[in-house]
Amino acid sequence: MSLAPTEHRTIVTVDVADFTNPSRRTAHMADLHDGLYDVLRRAFSGVGVDFDRCETEDRGDGALILVPAVFPKSELADKLPGRLVAEIRRYNSTRVDAAKIKLRVAVHSGDIRKNTHGWVGIPVNLAFRLLDAQEAKLALRRSDGVVAMIASDHFYSEVILQDPGTAPESYRRIDVTIKTFTGHAWLRLHGEDAVVSRRPPTAEDDDLGVLPLAPEDEFKELHGWLVTIETPRLPMLVSRATGSTMPVPRFDSVWDAFVHLSDVNAGPDGIPPAVLFVELLADEVGGETAAHLTNWVEQSVRKLRRTRVLDEQREVRPPIQSEPHLHLMFAIELDSIDSDRCILSFWRQDDPLEWPPPRGGVREVGIDDLEYQVDEVIIEAEGVWSDLAASVTLEFLMARPLLQLPIYSWCKEHRSGDPRPLVYDYTVALRSLERMHAKYWHRAWRVRWDSMLENPAPDRIHPIGAASTRENPIDAVLSDSRWIGLVMDEPPLARPEPHAAPEALTAALRAGLPVILWHPTARPEDLHALVGRLAGGHGGVLDLPEQRRAAHLSADVGDLVRDLVVLWDDPNRTLVLDQQSSNPAGQ
Repeated sequence: MSLAPTEHRTIVTVDVADFTNPSRRTAHMADLHDGLYDVLRRAFSGVGVDFDRCETEDRGDGALILVPAVFPKSELADKLPGRLVAEIRRYNSTRVDAAKIKLRVAVHSGDIRKNTHGWVGIPVNLAFRLLDAQEAKLALRRSDGVVAMIASDHFYSEVILQDPGTAPESYRRIDVTIKTFTGHAWLRLHGEDAVVSRRPPTAEDDDLGVLPLAPEDEFKELHGWLVTIETPRLPMLVSRATGSTMPVPRFDSVWDAFVHLSDVNAGPDGIPPAVLFVELLADEVGGETAAHLTNWVEQSVRKLRRTRVLDEQREVRPPIQSEPHLHLMFAIELDSIDSDRCILSFWRQDDPLEWPPPRGGVREVGIDDLEYQVDEVIIEAEGVWSDLAASVTLEFLMARPLLQLPIYSWCKEHRSGDPRPLVYDYTVALRSLERMHAKYWHRAWRVRWDSMLENPAPDRIHPIGAASTRENPIDAVLSDSRWIGLVMDEPPLARPEPHAAPEALTAALRAGLPVILWHPTARPEDLHALVGRLAGGHGGVLDLPEQRRAAHLSADVGDLVRDLVVLWDDPNRTLVLDQQSSNPAGQ
């Protein structure tokens, strides 16, 4: 099926702040939904844009509006915020507090395309990510303003900054980290009352802003049920409720998590994360409490007109595993200028069924300091996971020149003065950043991985890695579909010789082999015997990572297994990396 051509549009996303506040009753929510479109239609008309000629998609508590490219972006940036403020004030003046509107509005532009289900493209995704910027939510909550205008960095630089009439100096830069996006945007609040005195916000203000404790019977009942619930899988439930669109902070209680989620924007399905969270809790606790929670959820989705969506989700939602397993992945790339420094990124999985998790952050560090920076990330992750009963694998996605780093001897808890080896607490897996970048190698990789799952026999690991020992080049040998792994007779080159004969690591990666092993000093015959012993159990090659760890834990000083490198690459846990390599073989 051919793709529809792309079209350039100005992208406007809007969200009603605090839409799921329990003080809003059914009539309030219905009024808000209708009122939102009245406000939008009048505001766009006041700017000179026929709202009915824009492409729009309803998102429950918000909307996507695509403005035709013929309308000047600078006029939209200049006039739309003021018209929105005027229409919201006009609307709010006739409503009780529980039915009043505040809006977060994100503006971006780019080339997108339409399919049978709606408009898609990276620019649309980014516009919705910006709506969830926590700094924008907090700023609007603390303000008496009624519109938080969030401009993407692209829109601000190309449109707002170029037109003094849009008052670019009144915007301030904010950091945004949502799901796989980490970057910044530009925020301006509109509709603030200049005569209202400003005082520093307090923690009490934050609590009230997130979820005002209104004297509603329904709200009190929900509070009474949630405060009695304790679950060791709270981070997983929060992550599942948000669809892993945000890093999961540590919550002291189920109630604290609900309060936090009540101000998180609904996704494309239109069901607020707070409602999904209560739904998942009902499955978790069972009994009479579950019946009360399920009844509250069903009432909430009826108000939002999302009953059918929830029913469909219930049919396909997988259960949380009884023995969950999590991954903490580090990506380590060399700095493009200073070879003694590197770029460290990490992704922390809080829900075993969600991948990829949101990117946790990016750090520029010296190679000598890398182990200590990894230690800090692990300690932070363990703080979030402290209530979980789950095993964890540490995965190190390494650039080729860094594959020789001794990660199996790395430790954590350095600040305690008594560091503890990582292999004591985790299965440690090495992965190839080179292959992650090279998407044109991924099809073969998935084919070999599936083949390994079907038949993990240890005799499918090729025993010879050096091309000079074979009549045929190593890449030709490994193209045989029977091979799922390779034992290399020597460590890989940090940088392959240009125009040289194919070398073992590149040949194995290109052929899609998910398992590659080597040792810095072992004789080939000793190495092959060690690998055969580790993979000789009932699970075959599939047991290699755990068997390597078990052997390491019981090994004497000088045992070969301590320095055995196992590159274990699962194609089902790939990441979309921000910077694509122009020369993956040279990583």
